Amino acid sequence: MFEGIERIILSQDWITIVFLLVLTVITVIKYNFSERFAKLFSLSYSDKYYTDYVKTNPLILSKFHFLFFIVIFFNISMLIYFAFQVIDPPFFHNNFYSFTQIFTIVVFYIVLRYLLGYIIGNIFDLDDQQKQFTFLKLSNLSLLSLLLFPLLLFLNYSIGSYHNIVITIGIILVVIMFLIHYYNLMKKDKIHFNNLFYLFLYLCALEIAPLIVIYKMFVD
Repeated sequence: MFEGIERIILSQDWITIVFLLVLTVITVIKYNFSERFAKLFSLSYSDKYYTDYVKTNPLILSKFHFLFFIVIFFNISMLIYFAFQVIDPPFFHNNFYSFTQIFTIVVFYIVLRYLLGYIIGNIFDLDDQQKQFTFLKLSNLSLLSLLLFPLLLFLNYSIGSYHNIVITIGIILVVIMFLIHYYNLMKKDKIHFNNLFYLFLYLCALEIAPLIVIYKMFVD
């Protein structure tokens, strides 16, 4: 009379732990850097955050940015993890091990990108421009990581037949947000290079070269 129903149990407790870790780091940032944390949200409509903190020292490797790097690493990795849940590539196993692989690649990419920026800035005598450009991108990325966190919570705990659709729409929104912020960064002429060739070379080296290196190391 009763038919057996197959039950698939897939523990996602580790995702909750990751979210709690990220939330803890965000709380620490807000508690220790409350004024700067609040001003970060002004990036959406003004330049006040830039003018207030572009002269700080150290500009990039500060405690504020170090904590935000943790948030950025985990949130980007989780977003990619959710994207792979929808795409379901053959190498993806939908478990913590896959997340650690994604996390490692994300950390490697971001660290490599900033190292290349530092090297290129020294080679072309653009150290100040490089630091300012990195600061601007890092500031925008920090804001996006904050806005991304509640979206990730919603994506993870959404249930039902529309789960994959919700994840897909969420990822598209994140990509649009990132492109808008990047466009505004360029439009406001905050990247001051005297030679357009140097600017093109600089952007290609920062945005494309790390992806090629990662592809060769992890895919080939």
